[in-house]
Amino acid sequence: MRRRRGQYPHEVLPHLGPRLTHPLRHRAVLLVALPLLLAGCFGSSEATPTPSQGATTVVSTEYGRVWGALPADFPLLASGHSLVRLDVQASGAIWSQMGVSEATAATVDELRRLAWDVQDPTGTATARRINATRDQGACVLTILVEPLGTRTSLVVYLGEGCPKP
Repeated sequence: MRRRRGQYPHEVLPHLGPRLTHPLRHRAVLLVALPLLLAGCFGSSEATPTPSQGATTVVSTEYGRVWGALPADFPLLASGHSLVRLDVQASGAIWSQMGVSEATAATVDELRRLAWDVQDPTGTATARRINATRDQGACVLTILVEPLGTRTSLVVYLGEGCPKP
């Protein structure tokens, strides 16, 4: 058999189309899965923890040991929205349409309103750091406010001394 240059033999390529399976195989899977599904619906009435309830961990960062997630009721500071940042390891992140200076001022005001002891922000005009504590210094919070494209990012580091998220 002569092949043209650049073509691979059919045996090496993965099957890309739908695979036909025997109809009885699907019924067997259903017969096994159905009782398990029903047991889950009619099982005990005790609440079982979901992975998100028990999976919050403490991570070490340059800002100390912090929770790996924010509590569900953590305020979205600077009129912000939740943000996923894969480039940093932090408790969470928020993005805001405000500029860095406005977002910093709004965040400081909101934290003080929520009874945090907030230090004066440090940094430059384009990147600010906010340090705050509560519970007599046991709960430490660090927020980095920096530009992220056309928005402002608030990266939140919630210390492990704070209540568990």
